[in-house]
Amino acid sequence: MPNPDRENSVQHSIKMNQPTIIRFKSKCDEALRKNILAPAPEEGCALLIGTKANGKTLTNELIWEVSVIWPCCNVWECNMQNFHKNQCQKNIGQEKASRINRFAIDPREQLRAQKWARNEKLSILGSAHSHPSSSAIPSKLDLSMNYSTGLMTIINGLGEIRAWWVNNQTKKTLTEIKIQFHS
Repeated sequence: MPNPDRENSVQHSIKMNQPTIIRFKSKCDEALRKNILAPAPEEGCALLIGTKANGKTLTNELIWEVSVIWPCCNVWECNMQNFHKNQCQKNIGQEKASRINRFAIDPREQLRAQKWARNEKLSILGSAHSHPSSSAIPSKLDLSMNYSTGLMTIINGLGEIRAWWVNNQTKKTLTEIKIQFHS
């Protein structure tokens, strides 16, 4: 039998950990744009590394600061998505599924980034990927392929960066997060 007190506690905990502001430090936004848009027309991807809850503001906003961009190779291939076999055959508009409209980060790169971040007393805050020919809003496919609660950052072909908190606990929800750029 579900425990409503536990569910409410879990939901409250997740909401409390959700940042209200993502701050890109020392030209990280420029590095992100440069690296993630380079593979266009294919989607580019990266991990965002920095500190969580670096400080609360007077208005009680939780700030996550991105201090390192960890560029990753898009390793998406049809045969790697066994749980979505039909995705390879589906067309998106006129396009067949490919790295032009899909991305995957190599798990080995994720592990290397995590180990490096831990040694530097930093954390992986989330991932970023590009939408070279569409808006910087998570697509239905982005949401269906996202399995954990966390930060998703998207850059469109014009270099617009938007950040989203995806909550996958009970009912998938999406919240846009404010972004600040600091040099």
